[in-house]
Amino acid sequence: MYTPRSGGSKGNYTPFSGGRTTRSTSRRSIGVFPGASKTRSPFNLSTTRPRSPASVGNRSLLQTSHVIEETAQYSLESFGPSLPVLISEALTLADRNTTVSVRIDESGWACVVCGRRLFVWRYKQTHVSKSTYCKELSLPPSELSHKAELVCLMPGGSDGQSVSIMAASPEGIIRHWPSVASEGAYVEVGTELDGQECFSLTQFEPYGCILATTTHQLVLLTMDSSGMQNTIECHTLKPAQGMIARMSSLIFGSQRPHSLSALRRVLAGSDTDEGRALYVLQDDVLQKWTIADAGNEKVDFVSHMDRMVKIQFAKALNLSNLEGLRVWLLDMQLAGKSLEILATAVNTSSGSKAPVMYFGIATIPTESDNPEGPGLTGFRMISLTYRYQIAEEEHLLSHNLLVSYPGSTCHVYSENLVLSLTGSNLSPSRIEFNQAGSGILGAGVCDGNAIFFSKAHGLVTIATHQAETSFLHDESVADQSSRFEQSSVLPSPIKTELPSSSVPATVGDEKTQGLKAAFLQACRQNLSQAESLVEELFPTELPSSVYQVDSALDTAVASLSQALIDDYPASDPRWAESVPHDSASSTSSLILLHQLEDKMKAHDHFVSFLKNVGIWERLHAISVRDRPLATHLLVCEHAEKLAAAMALRNKHTEHPNLIDSSIRGVLKKRGRERIPTGLTPQDVFYREVSGIQEMLESLIEQEQNSLTAELSPPDTVRMIKNVNTIIQSTLEEAWHLRLSKALVYQGRDSQYQKEFIPWTASTGPKGMRRLVTQQHMLTVGQGLPNAEDVQTRGILFQQLMEMTDLVLDGYVTQLQSIRESEGQECNRYMEVEQRYHQDRSVLIMPLVDNGQHERAASLAEKYCDFGILVRLCEQTGNEERLQRYMKQFHNQGFSDFVFKYYMDEGKRGKLLSQPFTQHAELSEFLQSHDHLSWLHDIQTKDFIKAHRTLKKLALKETLSVSKKKTLLSLSKLSALACGVARESDVDGLNAELEIILNQELLPKELIEKLTLDAEDQPVMAPWQLVELYISDSNVNANEYDFKKALDLLQYLPQDDPSYRSLVMKIWCRAILRDDWSEVQGVDPLDRYQDSIFFRTVEKAYNEGLNLQLYLPGVEELLSCGELQELSDNASFQYLLRAGYEQLERLSAE
Repeated sequence: MYTPRSGGSKGNYTPFSGGRTTRSTSRRSIGVFPGASKTRSPFNLSTTRPRSPASVGNRSLLQTSHVIEETAQYSLESFGPSLPVLISEALTLADRNTTVSVRIDESGWACVVCGRRLFVWRYKQTHVSKSTYCKELSLPPSELSHKAELVCLMPGGSDGQSVSIMAASPEGIIRHWPSVASEGAYVEVGTELDGQECFSLTQFEPYGCILATTTHQLVLLTMDSSGMQNTIECHTLKPAQGMIARMSSLIFGSQRPHSLSALRRVLAGSDTDEGRALYVLQDDVLQKWTIADAGNEKVDFVSHMDRMVKIQFAKALNLSNLEGLRVWLLDMQLAGKSLEILATAVNTSSGSKAPVMYFGIATIPTESDNPEGPGLTGFRMISLTYRYQIAEEEHLLSHNLLVSYPGSTCHVYSENLVLSLTGSNLSPSRIEFNQAGSGILGAGVCDGNAIFFSKAHGLVTIATHQAETSFLHDESVADQSSRFEQSSVLPSPIKTELPSSSVPATVGDEKTQGLKAAFLQACRQNLSQAESLVEELFPTELPSSVYQVDSALDTAVASLSQALIDDYPASDPRWAESVPHDSASSTSSLILLHQLEDKMKAHDHFVSFLKNVGIWERLHAISVRDRPLATHLLVCEHAEKLAAAMALRNKHTEHPNLIDSSIRGVLKKRGRERIPTGLTPQDVFYREVSGIQEMLESLIEQEQNSLTAELSPPDTVRMIKNVNTIIQSTLEEAWHLRLSKALVYQGRDSQYQKEFIPWTASTGPKGMRRLVTQQHMLTVGQGLPNAEDVQTRGILFQQLMEMTDLVLDGYVTQLQSIRESEGQECNRYMEVEQRYHQDRSVLIMPLVDNGQHERAASLAEKYCDFGILVRLCEQTGNEERLQRYMKQFHNQGFSDFVFKYYMDEGKRGKLLSQPFTQHAELSEFLQSHDHLSWLHDIQTKDFIKAHRTLKKLALKETLSVSKKKTLLSLSKLSALACGVARESDVDGLNAELEIILNQELLPKELIEKLTLDAEDQPVMAPWQLVELYISDSNVNANEYDFKKALDLLQYLPQDDPSYRSLVMKIWCRAILRDDWSEVQGVDPLDRYQDSIFFRTVEKAYNEGLNLQLYLPGVEELLSCGELQELSDNASFQYLLRAGYEQLERLSAE
């Protein structure tokens, strides 16, 4: 990794000075001893490696070179002379808000845009001009930020010593300088872009320049000097009429927002007899134009590449279908007669909470007779992956492609990273620019060399060392082969002790030794002989049942892989007595860090060997940590432990006492306290890399022992902080290797592996997960309370965040493996998920409690802890952020979580005041919450739905008649408001309201007697109201009460068996309200017409009640059981019959 160095040493090179820096060595460790001088040491053991033609073949002898950084894979060197003083001062004085960008032209000219200032200089020296020429120009005024992509450099003359410049403002103001020497002499015109924003300006000589807008409009700009005054002609490119029908409006003349459709690259092609080619990449569409002159242009083809690229990614990732696979085309570059297109993909249907983003390069020809474009002719994956998060999508998609030394070397770069790929190298050179202010501002190609502009170092170039298409031609492999030839790579069985956490004891030494012999043959470039040995040892025609867990093939591969990382440094004379007699070494270095680096390289060769001879795809699983583990994952684990060991070694010089005491603790547990003469505990420990995890366990034990000694608060904090640093750097380096080389170590899925737990997240009392969690709790419990200054607390908070990330990432990997093998509904998945949710909350919550909202939010976003995200938004009152989360986690149920949170917290006002974008989700959520859904329906003017919901709630209501009345009234209003409700629906509501009215009219004395709340009575059914109106408790009942009882009968089903008996009951109770025992007076009939029975009959008759339905006959009444005592009374019969007779006469009239 490249981290730009800063310092005041006189010999150090900066872009602002012309001095030559001292060439560094090819290792990170520059001196023999820590703290030694940073000049070249005569004891340095590294040798000079040949560089690829891509890096040095075309470089001018006049160009100066200063080596900034050199490793075994690459050299980072300055390019050309130092930066002009004008540019140096501008970059130094520019404030943080000033946008700075760079454009590098292959002609040897470059420009820097810093605000409105444009600096043009010649960075390439020639025999004619060896001095650096620089000129400052002023760009057109603009309210938006200028950028170098809108500046076009057009060299003039055969030697390119002069240059004309055309620049565009983001709004479309064009300014042209015929000569850089005359900054005041320029032509300026405005283009009619109708408010469009300019995207890029591309040199398109001899026709002019191509201006592209963010809405995909292309404009050809040409200089017209035919008149008295120079001017710029603007011509909008339009396709031929026959092509329009086949093209999407998304490409030409579209006014869609840039956010919906992104233009990626406009690229000038080669000249032909018909004109010059122009290539445009927009979203997943590639189009080719041929332009001969203004108004003479045509579209050769339009290729929709989405499906083609998806298919290639699906093949590389072993996906069975394209569903859920998202693809982006990021950039394109010409490479001879082909286009190289940088693409990235994410499998969103994998179910992972943090899916992986993969990168690849697709190759497509530039020529095609098909109007729909050619097909892909090549595709290869890149060893570059990221954890995909929607919040970081814009940053992840900001990668570009650069092709140098036509077609041989590709560079994928972003602001902080350059990845150099040569041939089919599986492990490309990776250079990181992580120091503040050192990022990449621009890139280009000159004489076949890729050039990058870094603010900290100016123009730099990357010289990759010789890398052929096969590791068999690597010089280091041949060197290792000569050492391996003597005897076995494996130590003798007596000396080798495989730890319990690794592979089982070697089964079948003959198979392992045979595999070693094949590896040696491959190292000697005898691949055919190596393949023959492998076929003899492990025939391909054997039945698949032979290759199960711990098969001979898997065991041999696992044993040899571990032997490589635990190899003895045989070239070190101090190990002479300890090295087994039949052992050779994969390293000739005497320095520990270099030994580990050599082991890593040997292990990479071993993986390539397994793939080249066809073993990799035949691997299944091996027993590790009491469970089956896919063998390719175990091989990856060995590489991770090497990376962790190198990280630990790099930290050794910073914390020597702490690490040394921990190493002694590890060796004591291993029973190796007796160190061979001449060796140190460090030598013994770092030799056996496979047990690196024991170091972290011992480290925490040393920490606990120190803390029990009652350290002072500053010493306590220092101890905890140092241990955190060591644990993080060690485990994070292993995690980074696993992620960055996921494609390298990808193998077939083993049917025997149901659950994958990385060693960095191993479970159990001494597992990494428990140890890191324990350290997290210690930091919260003792570190933070004793940290007094803000800076120290900030460091501890960052360490808490990173430790939490390590633990939760292990959980995510484990859950994903269970889901893919057994499904999400299995008991094991639910058990692990429950522990994950518990630990997630416990680990993140201390950051929330201590006000570290951004750190907590970052973790909660990554690991979908919706509870913490909602809590943070509520605590900070950040409604905008909450809405962003709803959009970001739309497919993961975040909206429902928020709605439920508001429900549980009683914040119904917030629940119902969601913005319009959330109305659909809120409606779906409220389907199971009828008591609130009708409010949302009214808000969204869905009155018919509100009417139905309110009616349903009213009919369910039994506890409060007033509430039911309110619900019915609101339902009726909603029905009337919608205008489409059926009349029967409204009639039904009116009937329910009539029943409630009858209940409200119950006599006050009756309500008090029944001990009911007059203001809030329970809901009563019609038959219950009938009983109350005619009951003996209603002592003052009169014809009005009995008439109400009769009215309530209309709300009861007449086919109910109890209906007729209730009718009889009403009339019998009315009769029994009066005394019928004897006839009194001259005309007794007149007197008994005043009885309740007859008054009720009269009232019912007068109000139009159909007495034929509601009034029983005389005989039916007399036979009723309730009137048994009166039925034999002659006077009663007389009066009753006389009354019926009179009623019949009245009815007849």
